Amino acid sequence: MKRIMLLGILLLTVNCWANAPASMQLFKTTIQVSGDLSIDKLRMQNLTVVKEAVIGIKKTLPQKVDAYTQMVDVDSHGTELIYTFEINAGPKSDATLKVDGQTRMAPVIRRGICKDSKRFLQSDIIITYRYLNKTTQNEILKITMDKKACGL
Repeated sequence: MKRIMLLGILLLTVNCWANAPASMQLFKTTIQVSGDLSIDKLRMQNLTVVKEAVIGIKKTLPQKVDAYTQMVDVDSHGTELIYTFEINAGPKSDATLKVDGQTRMAPVIRRGICKDSKRFLQSDIIITYRYLNKTTQNEILKITMDKKACGL
């Protein structure tokens, strides 16, 4: 009996709302049972976002980051955005730069990625920063972050 009364009240409310003037219908609620928000569609959307970001950023390269660092490339692999930087460290060896990179640069870069790329990370887009020695073109540091690594 209670179920029948509740169903009747619900139907009456829905009917009244459907027939209400447009000015009273401030909010339109939509329930998506399936399809529009599927994992595949979200992944495709993320792929598109990553590709568009690469195209937009490439137009601005190279970009000076600081006195020693310059962003020279951006690319993608699936939903991973890969930024490439060159470090002009003068006569320092790759081995020295790798140690400095891991001990001094990496923690700061990780915090920066988590802060500055939060929207990408929350959308399951992976961010990778590659640092090359400008002189040798050898990779001296690579940091890959996802939302889990940033605690999102």
